[in-house]
Amino acid sequence: MSQQFTYYSNELCQIHQEPCTNMCINTKCLQPLCPECIEIHFREHKECQIESLKSCRINCSKKIRQSISEMNQILSLQEMKTLENSTQYIEMCRDSLQQLKQQIIDKIDQYNKKLLQDFSTNLIQAFKESQIREVYNRIKNLIQQLDELETKLETQSDCQIKTIRSVYLLNTSQLIQSANQEAYKEILKLKFPLLVVSQNLNSKLDELFTQSIQIQFKKTTSTMIKIEEKQQLTNNQSIKIQDDQTLNKSPQISQISEIQQIKKQSDFAITMEDYLLPSVQNKMLHYFKYNSYELNLINLDNLKEQKKQNLKISFLIPIFHQSVVTRTGQLYLIGGTTIDNNYPNNKSNGIYLFDKNSLVNVGHLLVSRSSHGCCIIGDYIYSISGLGQNQTLEKTCERYNYILRKSEQLQDCIYPSIASCCVNYNNQFIYKFGGLYEKQQMNFIERFNIKDMIWQVIDPQIASKDIHLFKGFKQFATGIQISPNTLMIFGGYDENTVSSNQSFLFTIKGENHILHMVNVKPLKIPGGFWHQQCIIYKQELFVIQNQENKDGESIEAKTILHFKDRWITA
Repeated sequence: MSQQFTYYSNELCQIHQEPCTNMCINTKCLQPLCPECIEIHFREHKECQIESLKSCRINCSKKIRQSISEMNQILSLQEMKTLENSTQYIEMCRDSLQQLKQQIIDKIDQYNKKLLQDFSTNLIQAFKESQIREVYNRIKNLIQQLDELETKLETQSDCQIKTIRSVYLLNTSQLIQSANQEAYKEILKLKFPLLVVSQNLNSKLDELFTQSIQIQFKKTTSTMIKIEEKQQLTNNQSIKIQDDQTLNKSPQISQISEIQQIKKQSDFAITMEDYLLPSVQNKMLHYFKYNSYELNLINLDNLKEQKKQNLKISFLIPIFHQSVVTRTGQLYLIGGTTIDNNYPNNKSNGIYLFDKNSLVNVGHLLVSRSSHGCCIIGDYIYSISGLGQNQTLEKTCERYNYILRKSEQLQDCIYPSIASCCVNYNNQFIYKFGGLYEKQQMNFIERFNIKDMIWQVIDPQIASKDIHLFKGFKQFATGIQISPNTLMIFGGYDENTVSSNQSFLFTIKGENHILHMVNVKPLKIPGGFWHQQCIIYKQELFVIQNQENKDGESIEAKTILHFKDRWITA
């Protein structure tokens, strides 16, 4: 034995403190043994299988080589099968896609028939509910009256002075324009059944494509697995492939979920530059307290740093005014309703500049107003719609050049309203969302083209999955442009002054307008915004939200909101 090469382990026997030379290879034991332990181990172990360390080493090497060989064999077989079956897989997928194509065409035909029927039903119902027939009857009556005048002129034998005078005094242009506007307004309302049908179509098609592709994918995958299993049996290999199912699992579902989550985050990413110019030293959020002398300033770099200033002014701050800060940091207060016992609900036409703890009158609105939309673009402050003197609903629009200190009248909006949300888009357009008209929530969007100086109605598409979530355009909502082609609109009250936590994105691609992502990022606290100007600073959105008491009534306390991927209250 002394002539033979013996393998010793560095590990010493715990009992005899001698190097281990052998090992029990029973998988339930695997204990290293020194020469003195071997005999003892035989007595203690019923199924003792003792091998020298050298034999153990050789056996382990054989096992590893065999495993490597088997794994190489698996790899080779899989590569061969992939090459052999690629053509078959391609043909199978082509056939499946052709079947899918035909199924989709058949489904679209079925949906087309149903949607045409729905459209017909909706349109008939819309006609019943609309005022269009009354408008048509009024126009017919006007035509009849004009016919009677013409008949009198042609048939009367006397001088017809009275008839001639009445015709000359008749403002036919105004009659025609008024009739046309009334009819146009009612016809616009009839577009909604078509919009609903088109939205339903998009919804159905989205569901159809998703379901069909998933079903077809499952069918194709199932067939491929069956072919794989069949080939495994045919080959009759002794190689055992572990975790077959994991090879067939597709990561697509989890990946799609991740992609959708990332897309949602990117849709809400704020990429617009800071609103306030770098030259503005004190970057502040602000609001004037209604019916007081108080101005509140909040430091955007430290929202807990808030300052109240008692202004040296001879009048109380009007309620339902608008106030905006320019990019250069100048603060303006525009319009509102003054609280005066002698003149209740008197509308202000004042334009005031905050200067040295006071408000300096630097101009006048052409139309006194409160609860109006307000937007600042370039050197101009735009005042849109609102409530005028004697509580009249305004559709007038004007702008004030704060450099030249001069106001000018612009084309009227299409619809009068109060408390609309007005948002600047790329310094080219102003989008006016909703508001109130005769105590009813308005579900219209208007757009003002700053270059052409004209208003037009915008008919947006609504993402199919968002139709049932969207609750209309609220009064005292607010919004801002957050990226090159996206506006974010949020909050407000309905016609019953119930607070809303609704938010949505409004994406603009040329002349296509898409309303989507409804309540993906709802407000933490439902509510509206009397102070509607939002400010972007360091890729975050900041705005002042109304607070409500336990009875749901707005109070003078305010909440500071800021948004970056999610809403945060300061």
